[in-house]
Amino acid sequence: MKLPPIVTTCLMALGIDCCSNIIAQRLKAWRTGVPFVFDRVLFFQFAFMVFLTAPVNYHWQNSLERWFPGWKIVKVQKKDVSSLDDEEKEIFLREDGGPKVQEEEARVRNWWNIFRKWFTDCITMGALLNTTMFLILMGIMKGKTWSRIGTDLRTEMFPIIFDSYKVWPVANFFSTTYCPVERRMIFLSCCGLMWNIYLSLVAARL
Repeated sequence: MKLPPIVTTCLMALGIDCCSNIIAQRLKAWRTGVPFVFDRVLFFQFAFMVFLTAPVNYHWQNSLERWFPGWKIVKVQKKDVSSLDDEEKEIFLREDGGPKVQEEEARVRNWWNIFRKWFTDCITMGALLNTTMFLILMGIMKGKTWSRIGTDLRTEMFPIIFDSYKVWPVANFFSTTYCPVERRMIFLSCCGLMWNIYLSLVAARL
């Protein structure tokens, strides 16, 4: 049975992000010089956070594609001599000065929309959306008060966003330009393996 695209995409993103959490836990143990002990609570908190946010990100990417389509249809001129034999082509070129010109539709990249989609996603709203969801959901799962969550938003949000600019502008450009929208989240999850390790380390200290 073929699963709906949103289910397939979210499950694959969940698997990749869970792997990053395990790597982060091992990395933290190695850096601190303590024996590795698998933190199941942190793992399931991170997995549940991804489980909740993956569908939001799936719909977000589809909305961006609707608002800023990456392709547009333009009319191009095509010279048609394919239906003529060599003698007819010679006569046609001699008498008419050139082949017949036909118009046809062609699909080309809309670079202005690609730029707007990229800017909206990784520089402005996308970065704010994902960082806000991360801090609020992790705070709720750790049993923090709303006042403490508000403090985390004020102190952690912009450092995380600024760090994200070291990773996401390039990855996001390639995803919005070359990836079909239904595969975009999987591509971003693969690119974000190291980023999610960073988020797991942030989640551990919150």
